[in-house]
Amino acid sequence: MKERIYTLPELGLEVTLGKYASQADGAAWIKKDGTIILSTVVAAEVKDFPGFKPLSVDYRECFAAAGKIPGGYFKREGRMSDPEILRSRFIDRAIRPLFPENYFNQVQVLSTVYSVDKEHVPYVLALLASSIALVISKIPFQEPVGAAEVARVNGQWIANPTYTQLQTATARIIVAGTEHGINMVEGSSAGMSEAECIDALFVAHDVIKKQVAWQHEMAKDLGVPKDPIKESFDWEVWKKRVEDSVTPDRVKPFFTADKIVRGEAQSKLKEALFQECRAQEPQKELPLSLLNYLFDQVLADVVTELCFTLGYRIDTRPFDKVRDVTTEVGLLPCAHGSSLFKRGRTQALVSATLGGGQDAARVDRLMGETVEKTFMLHYNFPPFSVGEVKPLRGPGRREIGHGHLAASAIESVLPAQEDFPYTIRIVADILESDGSSSMATVCGTTMALMDAGVPIKKMVSGVAMGLLGSAKGEFQVLTDIAGIEDAYGLMDFKVAGTDEGITAIQMDIKYKGGLERSVFEKALAASLRGRTHILAEMQKVMKQPRATLSSLVPQVVAFKVATEKIGAIIGTGGKVIREITEKTATSIDIADDGLVKIFGQPGEKLEQAIAWVKALGGVVERGTRYPGIVKRLAEFGIFVEIAPGLDGLVHISTIPRAEQQSFMKQIKIGENVTVEVLDFDPSSGKIRLMIVR
Repeated sequence: MKERIYTLPELGLEVTLGKYASQADGAAWIKKDGTIILSTVVAAEVKDFPGFKPLSVDYRECFAAAGKIPGGYFKREGRMSDPEILRSRFIDRAIRPLFPENYFNQVQVLSTVYSVDKEHVPYVLALLASSIALVISKIPFQEPVGAAEVARVNGQWIANPTYTQLQTATARIIVAGTEHGINMVEGSSAGMSEAECIDALFVAHDVIKKQVAWQHEMAKDLGVPKDPIKESFDWEVWKKRVEDSVTPDRVKPFFTADKIVRGEAQSKLKEALFQECRAQEPQKELPLSLLNYLFDQVLADVVTELCFTLGYRIDTRPFDKVRDVTTEVGLLPCAHGSSLFKRGRTQALVSATLGGGQDAARVDRLMGETVEKTFMLHYNFPPFSVGEVKPLRGPGRREIGHGHLAASAIESVLPAQEDFPYTIRIVADILESDGSSSMATVCGTTMALMDAGVPIKKMVSGVAMGLLGSAKGEFQVLTDIAGIEDAYGLMDFKVAGTDEGITAIQMDIKYKGGLERSVFEKALAASLRGRTHILAEMQKVMKQPRATLSSLVPQVVAFKVATEKIGAIIGTGGKVIREITEKTATSIDIADDGLVKIFGQPGEKLEQAIAWVKALGGVVERGTRYPGIVKRLAEFGIFVEIAPGLDGLVHISTIPRAEQQSFMKQIKIGENVTVEVLDFDPSSGKIRLMIVR
């Protein structure tokens, strides 16, 4: 392919094709001012049926793109960061539905950020570039995808805001879609109504349609023929046999409220299918992975049509019914806060731990400075939760994605650091799963935080919505989807929020086209009813946070000192602050703006640390008493250290005249004395003291 440059001036976009990575099947070098991303796609044939869609998507940020050197010992990019994983996931979710159902070649999509101008965020451009690379390649990708981020800034929705605008945004939503509708959503907010959310989505879709039309122009201009789909596994033949075996009459027994009974019925039908296929061609080896895959596909279609015919769901619930909800708090006596949230056969055990400033996570960002995260939510999905045996590894992409979604739902209701200067860590273990464990995590986190006494502003609940589509083109929204409805339905639409509005939203679909506005209106209206019901069930256990923190929680005291005093508190090479923390068994965190947080067990040592830091920070009040150490003797009095490295003068005139001579003879360097502040001169830093007897 010869080098070609295409521009979309209205959106400030420029893409170069045919110049970079020419051995890839498709490569798009996309540029918006100083932000540049290269997205490549490569496909490889498979000999045997893999049993799944072998698509892998990776988004990587090169720190050199922002003129930075990575932290860590090796000073190079290592394993993918959580933000990179999250962005890889939403690219994957946007493009995965748009491959032909019988295309199983390996496809690898790689997007690398090579330059970032700190105004135009790269991740949305990476999704667009990935689509362009697929569209102009020989890979049979069905139709282009566009992407846009919308943000609410000063009460107005802005499409593709700058990084600066995002810093003050009260809502952010990333949207992907085709020319027909929306197929991926991910976002969070400080609270927005359902109507406001829908408006925002279709502000984004207006941008997406322009990007899609642009890609159609490229494809038409280049005229790259798509590869025919090569099948070495007789897709249509085996699919017809599965359709003949998996009939509505045989699937009807699946319609039961008991997941275990349903699973047994499913296993029996699958085994019957295998036996029938063996009988038809006993001389051939049975392609089990292909039959398993087709069984799930055909079963999804049959179950969907039966739901429309019968008027209820596979677990016999009405379409809008939420499963039974139960909540407990305080299960873990040694945790700072805990809860067990159960909805149907999904169960989340959540613990809350409160720590100090030194427990915050430091995160290096491509755009902006290193930040400290004082709220962390870690989601775990052990194999026993679905009755499986699997080796335990570190958190996978799914765990990171679900944890991020739940954290996004909660962050806007947390108290400000100035009011509640704790680092908060949530751990959510899914003990049992039958759909929407991320929303169970949101509900369980709310209860665990309140059990710990964290003064959250509002309670948050969440629900996952599904979608069925009939052969006649009808759609049916499902409230609180079970696991099988997630697997066999067309949509997984998670919505979390308070009684005042949505705080987090995430959607992906299996539907090939993209969803229209009317579907979103129905889904969000139903989600509001579902969230409200779940919230009412949670409030039967607790309606507000406990009035006091657990006795197990160390105390945090926060106050401000003048920024020019920070150096005195820290000392040369950290000597002073290290001495304070060692002698008082506390931890101390000092921000650049002079905010000091001292973390320790309530008692004399914590009070001593507070007094020392305040004194070093120039917060010395008349009448305050300090335990001190005599450091130096002079003819006119004694110098007493009231904090590490900080002395005050006990002038001899403060001692009764009759005792002055004997006192000066008896006092020794290193002796412990109690002193009281008589006067403090902020300009000179001089402190006048008197001995307390």
